[in-house]
Order: sequence, then structure tokens, then C-alpha cells
Amino acid sequence: MIESFISYNLDELENHQLLSEAKTLHKSKMINEVQYNKIREEVKSSLYTPSVFMKILLFILSFIGLSTVLAPVNLVFGNIGEIGFRIISVLTGLLLIWVTEKVLIDDKNHYKSGVTEALIYTGFAFLTFGILGFGDNIELSYLIVALLITVIITVRYLDLLALVAGFMLFISILYRTIHFFGGITESLMPFIFMIIFLLVFVTCMRIENSLKSFVFTNHLIIAKTLALVIIYGSVNYFVVREISVLLMGLVLRNGKDIPFAIIFYILTALMPILYIYYGIFKRSLLFLRVGLLVFALSVVTFKYYFSLGMPVITFTVSGIILITISLWMMNYLKIIRNGYTSENLINDKWLSEDINAIIISQTMGGNKLIENKNGTFGGGHSGGGGATTKW
Repeated sequence: MIESFISYNLDELENHQLLSEAKTLHKSKMINEVQYNKIREEVKSSLYTPSVFMKILLFILSFIGLSTVLAPVNLVFGNIGEIGFRIISVLTGLLLIWVTEKVLIDDKNHYKSGVTEALIYTGFAFLTFGILGFGDNIELSYLIVALLITVIITVRYLDLLALVAGFMLFISILYRTIHFFGGITESLMPFIFMIIFLLVFVTCMRIENSLKSFVFTNHLIIAKTLALVIIYGSVNYFVVREISVLLMGLVLRNGKDIPFAIIFYILTALMPILYIYYGIFKRSLLFLRVGLLVFALSVVTFKYYFSLGMPVITFTVSGIILITISLWMMNYLKIIRNGYTSENLINDKWLSEDINAIIISQTMGGNKLIENKNGTFGGGHSGGGGATTKW
């Protein structure tokens, strides 16, 4: 269902991503030159994706070009009234979207080239302001329409920036809605945020399990990461206290604390431990990485409110302890233990295990990966991505 909404050809997308991940595996020496060349011969993709530097350059140049072209249009139609200007905005937005899909994507095979992003963002911006106008609607309506547009851009054009923007818009809409009702609803805002983004995380997991294609792998990783960070942030004592004071007008006198303060103290300390615990026993790098990140934020939070004095000594001792533990763990995990290792086997942190298996099986004649006693994937006597004399 979701795959059918994508503007690009699904087979081309999968081949493009396979080639990209194969290049990563080749750089990581998981596959050799012969295997990499074999994949390039068998997997073909006509999608055009320039380097990151070229993407940024093309994005900037495209915006400059659009400004040059649209400025005279604004001068010509600037005096036709608001209704006329809104009609022109809608037509301009539809034209830019049509050019992006029919010319750049279908004919020229552009895929996240920088030009496509510039035209998509500009086109949908014109379309939005043409429909809603420039001041007749309440601010919340703009946020809701913007959220819907970011969802469309995220799914149809596989845009990661739109995904992050969508999360920010959803947070803003949720905050404004709760703030509007006020009262007990406003007091329970942290818990409402925690529950809603927990549902967001569960929904991402279900979507991930239901998708047949792997083209949304990066999107789901980022979405789940953001959801976990927001779940923690919604009950972090520092975040709750500062938002209550700055945005909700809460006045705290000497000796007073925010409502449910003890609960936020406990959750601030407990949630990082739960993340790390789940990551270790479920072997989830996502939970481990997020857990370590929010653990550091918890330490900073408690240090900010409960300082024991002499912060220089405190941070120095903490740094020595962390470095000592890190060095010990790196040395301990040089040998694979229970599926963990300190060795960076794959350079790309976003590489999907499913894609990894597909790529390596391509170099092994379709054979399944078998885990040996040492915990590595052995395709033959070479013990790596391929075999030497025996399979």
C-alpha cells in the first residue's frame, strides 16, 4: 500500500539502494573487488544521485533559478488581488510538482539530486499558501496542513528532511492542542507526550514488519530514534521544568517544585537504564545508542540541579571513569562475545541487516548465510563474504 504511493519505480529504488550498500560493504572489505563488480554487473539502476556536495550546490542554484524566474511573475500578477494571487500560487505549485515528477523523476531519473528537493519544497509551499491564504486562517490550520504535506513528501519522495520536519510539526500541534484545553490536561502534558510517542514508536515497528520492500529502512530508523528521544525528553525533569516556566507561565517560589516532581526525577534516572537494558538483552543497537545519549543527558540534568560543588573536579573524575570503562570494554570486546564486538565491521551505521544478507548472498550464488561458532558469517574457508575453494 505505502510502496504504491512512491513516485519512483520501486525496482529501480531497490537496485539503487543495493548498489549503494554494496559500495559500503566493499569499502568495509566485507566483499572483495570481484564480488563487488559482479553485483554491479547484475544489479542495474538508472537513477541519478550526485555527491553530497553536488546536491547542496544544485539545491542552491535551483533556488536561485526559481527566484529569478518567479520574481517577474510576482511583479506581473502582484496587483490582481488576494484571490487572484492565491490562484496563481496554486497553479505555480502544481506546475512545479508536475515538472518534478514528469520531467526530473520520470524522464531524467533524478533521485534526491538537489534539484528535485528545491522544486518539491517550493511547489508545495506555493500550493499551501495558495489554498490557505496569508492571514485568514488560524495558525494551527497552517501547522496541520504543513504536517500533511511533510507526510506526503516523506512517503512519495522518500525525503528524510521532511520526516524530521514532520516530527517537529507534530510536536508543535500536540503542544498547542493540550495548551488550548488547559487545566488538568496541561498538567498531564508530559505523560500525554510520552504515551503518544510510544504509540508512534510501536506504529513504526508495525509498519517496518509489514513492509515488503527495504526502501524505507533509513526513514524508520530515524523515526524510531526521534520517537525514543522524545519519549525520554517528555519526562526529563529539566525539560518539563523549563517548559513549565518559560512556555506555560508556571511561577516557582523558593522551596517549591513542579507538580509530580518526584515522578520526573525517577523517570529521568530510570529511562536511560531501561533503554540500555533492553538494547543489551534484545541486541538492539538503536536502543543502546539512544540509551547512552539520554544517559548523558540525565547526568547533566542531575548535575545542573544537584551540584555537589567543585564542578571541575566532578567532571574530571567522571571523564576518567568513563574513559577507563570505555578502554576496558574495547579491549574486552575485541573477541566477539554474545554477538557484541568493538570492531567496526561495517562503516555505514544505517546498513540494514536484510540488505546485508541480500548483497552477500548475491556474491555467493544465492546461498544462505550461516553463522559459525566464532559468531562471523562464513561463506567458505575464507570466513568472510565469499569462499575460496570450498563452499
